[in-house]
Amino acid sequence: SVTVAVDAVVYFRVFDPVISITNVEDAPKSTQLLAATSLRNVLGTKSLQEILSDRESIAQTMQAALDEGTECWGVRVERVEVKDVRLPVQLQRAMAAEAEAAREARAKVIAAEGEQKASRALKDAADVIMQSPTALQLRYLQTLTTIASEKNSTIVFPIPVMGMISGLHVELMQAAIGTFQTT
Repeated sequence: SVTVAVDAVVYFRVFDPVISITNVEDAPKSTQLLAATSLRNVLGTKSLQEILSDRESIAQTMQAALDEGTECWGVRVERVEVKDVRLPVQLQRAMAAEAEAAREARAKVIAAEGEQKASRALKDAADVIMQSPTALQLRYLQTLTTIASEKNSTIVFPIPVMGMISGLHVELMQAAIGTFQTT
């Protein structure tokens, strides 16, 4: 249940003035009251989404109901238009928060799919590098070239990882660690 304010216009004409005066006390006022009641009844059967999107069908349903009710008054409803539907500010805020949460959820799903694709690509690259030890050295050199082109003072010493450390590398590492510990 949501309270909404709806502006609607009913265009009608008196087609039989005698019946209009004899069958009802105030035909325009009675038509207006019947229109308000019909609008309330029609909108009561619709969801908020239908009210916001199906104005044309609401207007047609109202026109049929009003024509049936005003025929005996000598009044013919020519057209009904639903002009505006205003939602309470609290509801607008709640809908905006819900939409934002849905956007964030979609963004997280997209980011997770991207991470999954990136990890697959990294695994494929690792498989290719594992097939050729030279590819690992070339990758190190490419990384050094990238770092060097940034004009920074970082010095990188590529050292093989994951079981590829030879005796020479171990000795170099121990010597380097010993040098740093004595200073």
